[in-house]
Amino acid sequence: MSDQKPYSAQNPYQGIVHSQRCLNGAGSAKDTRHIEVRVDGQLLPHRPGDSLGVLPRNNPELVERIIAWLGTADDTMVTLAKHSSPLPLREALCRGEITRIPKTLLDQVAERSSDASLRALADPQATDLRKAFCDGRDLWDVLALLPHGCLSPTELCAHVRPLLPRLYSIASSPLAHPNQIHLTVGIVTWESHGRVREGVASSYLGLRAPVGSSLEVFVHHAKKFQLPEDPQTDIIMVGPGTGIAPFRAFLQERLALGAQGRHWLFFGDQHVATDFLYGDEFSALHSDGSLHQLDLAFSRDQDYKIYVQHRIIERGEQLWRWIDDGAHFYVCGDALRMAKDVDQALHQIIRDHGGMDEDGAKQYVKAMKKGGRYLRDVYAI
Repeated sequence: MSDQKPYSAQNPYQGIVHSQRCLNGAGSAKDTRHIEVRVDGQLLPHRPGDSLGVLPRNNPELVERIIAWLGTADDTMVTLAKHSSPLPLREALCRGEITRIPKTLLDQVAERSSDASLRALADPQATDLRKAFCDGRDLWDVLALLPHGCLSPTELCAHVRPLLPRLYSIASSPLAHPNQIHLTVGIVTWESHGRVREGVASSYLGLRAPVGSSLEVFVHHAKKFQLPEDPQTDIIMVGPGTGIAPFRAFLQERLALGAQGRHWLFFGDQHVATDFLYGDEFSALHSDGSLHQLDLAFSRDQDYKIYVQHRIIERGEQLWRWIDDGAHFYVCGDALRMAKDVDQALHQIIRDHGGMDEDGAKQYVKAMKKGGRYLRDVYAI
């Protein structure tokens, strides 16, 4: 019997980047990467609906700035906040939460500062002021306001917590790709306070994890976001943008199993010419009948905005027939707006085509959730 401990955030598996390519066409405002990670499928079992946890590393340029400000050797041993194991300074800063301003550090800096605007941040009642100051700033922005080296590495790192793992929906089925895990990663960058900022995990995976490099990963198993047990059950999938990832896995799995249930996909993004992620794959599946319905919503290809919820309402009568016949309804992507708008659209088609009033539609959706027929994997973007 193997003594191998289960892989987790505390005991990550070493995956290898097998390949990477950009999914967007030339001229797109977005940079979305398809990343294939080589794994041992027996050591890292997973199924469609699961996520891959990635332990990211910070931008080395930001780490270098902080080390230079400290003016000390990069192999000085330090301990991150709420982390018991000492690490060399450079490694600690690579693994620490340095793209946000630690509250305890801001308190200390504000209390000691001779600058009136900084001292004002020490007021416990100045919640809005502190929020406005921290928004779009990171650890370096605070250190740059202070004399070089006024904090020791030990003092600084005592405020810095370890980076949390980032979860990415797995975009492949182990039946189709037994020793690989595919990811769909949207690289996030923006400008704030005169500097270009990056999403920690997306920039790490997309910009600083070349083919052949090692990644610390683990599988986060979905408890509910799974395919129906009965392969004859129809499925409706709503996944705009990178929310498409698990549905690529769903389709690969169902096709590998020879599932008889029908498949309906709603996808949306900005422009069909540049942002139809995996467009060739899904178009081919639609053409050969494996993907029975494919509805697209590209928001900026016309004078008015079209989103997936609009397509859902347009297709309401047929959608209701699928749902009333027992189809499972899945949503993946932006929790803040998209998922709420899709939920409202679902309620609307149940009212309009199911002959129910508002309360009846609410009870119907509630029963769908309770019966495992309305499942969501949504997150803040």
